[in-house]
Amino acid sequence: MTRRPTPDIRLVERMAAGDRGAHEEFSERHRLSLYAQVYSLLVDAAAAERVVVETFEHAWRAAKDFNPGAGSAFAWLSEIARSVAQRRRHPPQDPTASASIAQ
Repeated sequence: MTRRPTPDIRLVERMAAGDRGAHEEFSERHRLSLYAQVYSLLVDAAAAERVVVETFEHAWRAAKDFNPGAGSAFAWLSEIARSVAQRRRHPPQDPTASASIAQ
């Protein structure tokens, strides 16, 4: 008899409680799909891998804020990844840099 996989929502709940094993399982389950999604945005393998790593680190820290009523755990994870990837594509501008260029 095979064991059924733990639902994502339970893994995120366990992550919120500090369960590193749940984080590892959640990460392994979604790493490839998330990488493909991020790669399609950045078209840079190394940058995509960095975004995936950063996304899972952020998910670990933010697990207690996950709202299952707002969507699936993978949708939540995807939104984190899109946000991280967007910051990499368009880093915040340093206001002092643009002022010195204009002078």
